[in-house]
Amino acid sequence: MTPVADKTVLITGANSGIGFEAAAQLAEAGWGNVILACRTEEKAEAARKLLVDRTGRDPFKVLAIDTSEVDSAVAASDKLLEDDIHIDFLLLNAGATGATPVFNSDGVEITWASNLVGHHVLAMRLLGDGLLTPSARIVIAGSEGARGTVPGMKVHDVEAVANDHHDGDRVAAIEALAKVRGPYSFNSNNEYVSSKMVVAWWAAALSRKLPAGMTVNAVSPGSVPGTNFARNASWVVRLLMVPMMKIVGPLMGMAGSIESAAARYVVAADFGDDETGHFYASENRKKLVGPMAIQTWPEYFTDLTSQEAGFQAVVNLTKVPFPVSVNDKTA
Repeated sequence: MTPVADKTVLITGANSGIGFEAAAQLAEAGWGNVILACRTEEKAEAARKLLVDRTGRDPFKVLAIDTSEVDSAVAASDKLLEDDIHIDFLLLNAGATGATPVFNSDGVEITWASNLVGHHVLAMRLLGDGLLTPSARIVIAGSEGARGTVPGMKVHDVEAVANDHHDGDRVAAIEALAKVRGPYSFNSNNEYVSSKMVVAWWAAALSRKLPAGMTVNAVSPGSVPGTNFARNASWVVRLLMVPMMKIVGPLMGMAGSIESAAARYVVAADFGDDETGHFYASENRKKLVGPMAIQTWPEYFTDLTSQEAGFQAVVNLTKVPFPVSVNDKTA
């Protein structure tokens, strides 16, 4: 097993919140190279200075990536290729949402785009360029809300949308939802948890395509109201829900610390070869924090048709397929 001192982790959204904390914990654990992938190099460099002060060491490198944009993810992957940087742990943590619909340059709503578009492109490019090590671990941020049990957050019924409006085509249904097309009204909370459901599907489908030895999982960090995630959310979320959750959430098992959230990611870096293609969230369905476990409920998480549809929809939205140069286990 490669010592962590010789390993490299790349973390998107590493300048604040859970991504920043994960970078700190991994550096404190002795990881040799920690790449802070942020929207701008300035944000990443500011985070690097804070992390050096906290950890007392400087294994950090900076990388600019806007995970809502295909071109930005391509540029970031090109930079990694130019520098011949090989990734052992790819932590796809970044994400954003807004009170009103905002779209990327390809017409994908920003919640869906930031969670899926850039992360997919980065992962596919790293795979195709041979920049993921043979035992690489890919972790993409999931959400407790994807289970459809969080009040005020409703997961879209993709199968019903497909049957009602797209002749049963779930790929088309997901694309339409991601672009807020058709008879759908925008709700930032609903888009967030629905995009995270597709994140889980994406990871499951990708796990069947990766070479043996690599793994990919969606991991919910749990509910953490102390992050910057809601900075662009509706006033109800920012001024009412978040402050309330900070106070009563920990008492009810509905909110946790940034430290415990990041620790879930750190644990996932050491998952075994057979621990792949899963969605991990809180073991207790009635809680949003605590020990995590593989989620098989609701049943849509393990629906193979939906998993493949989720992956293909992201391919269509980005125009970036799984690289043919990589051994596809399904072939």
